[in-house]
Order: sequence, then structure tokens, then C-alpha cells
Amino acid sequence: MATPRTIDYGNCWTVSGVRDAEKFFRAIPLLIPEATHMFLEGSSAADIIALLAPFSTHEDYGAPVGTLWSWPREERFSVTASPVLLASLSEAAAHHAEPEICSHLHFYRDDEPLLHWFDAFVDPIIVSKAPSRERLERFCVETGGRLADGAA
Repeated sequence: MATPRTIDYGNCWTVSGVRDAEKFFRAIPLLIPEATHMFLEGSSAADIIALLAPFSTHEDYGAPVGTLWSWPREERFSVTASPVLLASLSEAAAHHAEPEICSHLHFYRDDEPLLHWFDAFVDPIIVSKAPSRERLERFCVETGGRLADGAA
């Protein structure tokens, strides 16, 4: 992924109100099971970094950068999306505050953007039109999110 592709903000879904990382990571396979890449920005918690390490792609960060300048410097992780990783993040979220896991989060299928979440667990999630409305509605039930058509 040389130049990060972004979701068309004029033709997308938004999901607001998702605040619980444990529920989010448990439910995300329902929404985008076809995701191949996940990019996280933020965590410097040692156990979260250790959890991500086996899934690292060792590639450049292939998503739009959410933080150009931050203090302390935020980490950026390029990992292979997998049910095992997502289940592990859900379990870790049971004893971590959301900002300890990530501040920005992106999912891709190869180079196709599926989900952007700048300011994760605060701002709305931007979801491409690739997932069906049925999947989005199920995801919202599982996470407490509210679905809208179009970027907020």
C-alpha cells in the first residue's frame, strides 16, 4: 500500500456512540470479516505492543495518519487483521482504558479502505459501503452504536 486510499466521505456509513473497546473488537468481525490489514495508532502500553507484535506486517503504516504531531509520540502499527488478534484485543480491553489500546484505527481489504476511525471511541466510525446494511445494524446492536448514512 504505497499511497493510503481513503473512504469516500460522500458515500459511506457512519456509526456513532461506540465507546467500549471490548465490545468493538468482539463485534468488528461481524462487520468486516474480509479485512486483511489493520492499522492502529496510539498505544505505548507494553502489553498491547506485545499483543500486536506477532501480527506485525513489518510494512510502512499504510493508512491516513491521524496524528501528525503528538506528545508523547504515538506509535503506529501495521498488522494483519485476524479473528485471533481481534479476540485478543477484546480480551485486553477488559483491563485497559480505550486510549491505552489506540487513538486511531483503520481496516482495509488489501488496498481497499473499509473503516476509518480517527479519534477512536470518541468520534463516529466511517465505514465504506462495502459492508451490507444488515451487517452494520448487527454491529450496532452488539456495540451500542447508532447508524447513519453519510459522513457526520
